[in-house]
Amino acid sequence: MMSMRPLRTLFIADQFMQSVRDDQSRYPGGAEQTDQALMQAAPWHVDTVTSREATPELLENFDVHVLGNMKHARPEVMAALVHQGRHVLFEHDVRICHWRGNFPAACDPIHRWLGRCICPHRPLRSLIASSLGMIFLTHHQLSVYRRNPFFRPPAVQVLGSSVFGQEFFDRVARVRSGRLRTDRRGTCIAYSAHRIKGFRAALSYCRKRGVEPQVIQNINPQEVLDLMQRCAQFVFLPARLEPAGRMPVEARFLGCEVVTNRHVGVTGEAWWHLPDSQALEVLRDAGPRFWRIVQQLGAMKASGRRQAGEALGPRQEPAR
Repeated sequence: MMSMRPLRTLFIADQFMQSVRDDQSRYPGGAEQTDQALMQAAPWHVDTVTSREATPELLENFDVHVLGNMKHARPEVMAALVHQGRHVLFEHDVRICHWRGNFPAACDPIHRWLGRCICPHRPLRSLIASSLGMIFLTHHQLSVYRRNPFFRPPAVQVLGSSVFGQEFFDRVARVRSGRLRTDRRGTCIAYSAHRIKGFRAALSYCRKRGVEPQVIQNINPQEVLDLMQRCAQFVFLPARLEPAGRMPVEARFLGCEVVTNRHVGVTGEAWWHLPDSQALEVLRDAGPRFWRIVQQLGAMKASGRRQAGEALGPRQEPAR
């Protein structure tokens, strides 16, 4: 195993776990939770800055820039990133899409009916072409990019899932050991105003079976996990692409039967079909695996080798 040389790393995103939020989105979403877990898993110090606060001068101080969701970045920052060419794009949804992958909300029939992105998104072409590489959550998410005729990602790596912190794994261990015994009953579903998340489909699924589900809405992430621990089933039926699917993973390992469909990215990953004990080990390694990829991509830049195969060899995949 190669040693992890510390890299001066700047993580840029629109918001982080500690960001101030409005009444419509009072709690951090899956992207912010994954980013926070990545900070905890980092083998070296990682600085963070919001996309609004980033400056070209700040970028100069770092060996590598990790770009999460950052649609609010200023043009001069985007230009500096392209010029310096030492950024890694971490894809939470569909950055290249005008609708960010929310296909049911699109006016264009190809997006809406076929669940496919054809956005040219010219401002992003140079950012992607100049990057060290891209890290995708799942192969299903990557397939959306590959079907877009305007984008050919450079070095591509698939993480295999969202990233979870040690607190989640500690909770799972307590549940699996029986130390957190609960009288499991009922079904829970997640509310979302976005049609792509499939709230109505999940509600219909339950009611057709004579079940009135508990709706996860306007509660913090820890309360979500508390509710899942008390339920016997979690139903999640998105209408189109769910790039990864954080909540189905949480529900599964907290003891729920999970009802999903083919649109959920993690269900197409090989590790999802492993026994829980093996699947947990793959999931536990997601954070360290992310930073190994970043380290390798940074080393590729430092050595002047821009071809993915020269430094990375075969594409890294989550353990099968």
